[in-house]
Amino acid sequence: MQLKRITVIMTIFTFLTILAHAQAGKIECLWPNAEDAVMYELEVATVAVNEDVRAIPKQVVYTTTSIFTAGVQLPLSLFEGQDLKKLYFRARPLDLDKNPVGSFSKPEVLSKMSLNPSKPTPTALYTDRPLPLYPVYSWIPVEGATKYEIEITDQWPESPNGTEPSKHRIRSYSLQQQGFDFYDPEPLINEGIYYWRVLAYDKDNRPIGLYSDPALLKVKTGSYEWATFGDSITHGGGAISNPPSDARFDYSIYLPYKVKNLGKSGDTAETLEERFDQEVLPFKPKYLLIMGGSNSIRGGTSASDVIESLSAISKKCQNNNIRPIFLTLPPINPDRIQRVFNEETIPNWKTELAKVNAFIKKQPDYVDIYPSLVDEQGLLPVKYAQDGLHLDISGKKIIGHKVSDYIKEHSL
Repeated sequence: MQLKRITVIMTIFTFLTILAHAQAGKIECLWPNAEDAVMYELEVATVAVNEDVRAIPKQVVYTTTSIFTAGVQLPLSLFEGQDLKKLYFRARPLDLDKNPVGSFSKPEVLSKMSLNPSKPTPTALYTDRPLPLYPVYSWIPVEGATKYEIEITDQWPESPNGTEPSKHRIRSYSLQQQGFDFYDPEPLINEGIYYWRVLAYDKDNRPIGLYSDPALLKVKTGSYEWATFGDSITHGGGAISNPPSDARFDYSIYLPYKVKNLGKSGDTAETLEERFDQEVLPFKPKYLLIMGGSNSIRGGTSASDVIESLSAISKKCQNNNIRPIFLTLPPINPDRIQRVFNEETIPNWKTELAKVNAFIKKQPDYVDIYPSLVDEQGLLPVKYAQDGLHLDISGKKIIGHKVSDYIKEHSL
């Protein structure tokens, strides 16, 4: 009995030690997730200033324009000597050039925010749409974190907010850097209930607090009439810093039906063909919306090779009673791609892309999205894709509306 008591005391001591480390002087502020924000300007001031008025310099206690999520953890040392009840924070969205693209959020009293949070705040919550085949896990960055561990389990973790791996772990990943998202490199194909959570570590490899609350991942197979298939434009994400876990960047949410997203970031036309059997057929879609080849074309693959892969995908669909509906490829903007990703685009991309789109427009079922997304120079306008490749919310809505019109027109 004495040994058990000592064990309990040591467990409590260990927990409190971890918690004390986690709660060492920080505060977490959250605000509404703005549309097409690349980053946010955060302002903490001694007055509550309305949305369209700037605080005068002497009223500003802290400001930054280097926040890439709709929330941040700040060290309390920034406000040393200040009464948090008399400080107000607000944030406004910025584009790549740090120009405002929206108004400041409503001022909030700093003291009402989460003081010394003990666990990360997940932002990837797949509750209102079918789970994408390749989930992306995202969270508000943890102050002082230099590493994160992401864990996926096939049952509810036995210690939901501990620091030890769960016995129900099926896979885990280590993100060896400061960050706020992780793209799962493996698909979740098998039907079942899963959970994901994240734990932060400091530079000395010590846990910063506890695992985040487990978030649900629900996989169903063979139950979707509609699915999308493609690269990162299909997978989701946009406005440079917004990952596919943000549903607003998935064009399929603007369709009239629930859709299974089978997209995978980084795919080429060739890799789409390669993974079709293992990653499309288990979901037995009746209709498959296909958009692929952008990465191939800009990387130097010939239009004929892209067309060969798309033709093979079409044949696979027909052999499996799937009706393929192709989407023409949107234009790109090489200067923006170079600026954001430091990647070159082949000079003849327009010619090759036109050949692929000409092929697509010869298919029995296709949706021509290209004309709605191109400017007079034949480029993808910045207003639709700030990185020149991945369409932002405004661009994804255009695709969604064009596909919805096609569905209605053909009574699908």
